[in-house]
Amino acid sequence: MNSMSSSLSGSSETAITTPITTKIITIADLNNLKKDRTILIAGFPGPGLVGSISTSYIIDKLEMYQIAFVESHYISPGVIFIDGKLRHPFRLYANKEGNVCVLVCEAPIMMDGIHFVLDAVMDWAIKNSIEEVMVLDGIPVQGIPDSDRKTVILASENMEQNTDKETKVTVTEVKKDKESEDESASDDGANPQSNFNRNAIEDSTKKYTTFIGGIAGGLLSACLSNQIPCAAILIPSSSGIPDPEGASLLIESFNNFINDNKLKIETSQLREQGQKLKKQLEQIIKAEQEQRAAGGGGGSEDGNVPSHRLMYG
Repeated sequence: MNSMSSSLSGSSETAITTPITTKIITIADLNNLKKDRTILIAGFPGPGLVGSISTSYIIDKLEMYQIAFVESHYISPGVIFIDGKLRHPFRLYANKEGNVCVLVCEAPIMMDGIHFVLDAVMDWAIKNSIEEVMVLDGIPVQGIPDSDRKTVILASENMEQNTDKETKVTVTEVKKDKESEDESASDDGANPQSNFNRNAIEDSTKKYTTFIGGIAGGLLSACLSNQIPCAAILIPSSSGIPDPEGASLLIESFNNFINDNKLKIETSQLREQGQKLKKQLEQIIKAEQEQRAAGGGGGSEDGNVPSHRLMYG
């Protein structure tokens, strides 16, 4: 009996001490990453899937390649089948010039493991000299979003402070070197040390108040903890309904926010997909409301689609 108890006790201890690991595995050479100008763009499957759609579109248009993936016991097991290939659900990409990386997560992460996953991402970002982080995400709304919806840009304070400080440094260098003066003039007042245009932050709604949760908010919080300048571009979007039009609005705001013209992305393809999808959704909702009215009800009193029918985005 004692032997059996000892055996069971040993088995229990083995189960408890099983290591839970989170690590980033590199699959490509990272030597071409710019050590002073690299930005990280992140998108996650939030409302309207706008983060995932926009980052996938950016990866395609900038002809980016996968450089690493995140492996963790906290990521729901599974794979993604894309473009005829099986891929890990949490991936990192880079462009050929090495000044842009994209983080894509397409699988659920356990709530009690988000901090471990983000710690691994932050450790990787610091080791690879990521200078600034941009998160693309949606703001959840009910029904089809308004046609005149606008994006909101929320930036960390240190991003703007760094911009001010770097601009002053540039002015000092201008006085010392005529060549620097010519280079500064060619930028039309933009900060040559930052990837982002500060004017775009000023044009956004500075008094906007909100809470960004989940993996997107966690990444921004981790950036603040590690003093990495960060910003989020948000767009109102319906949960559970793919929103390519919303993704195109995010990218258009990104185009206004980024200084490098080579990184600006044409969005007509996404716009067209979004318009088609919106018309289809309007027809579906109209048909459902007509059927509900003809059947004497059965839906909600206000005629909207019952909330339990909406999938979580």
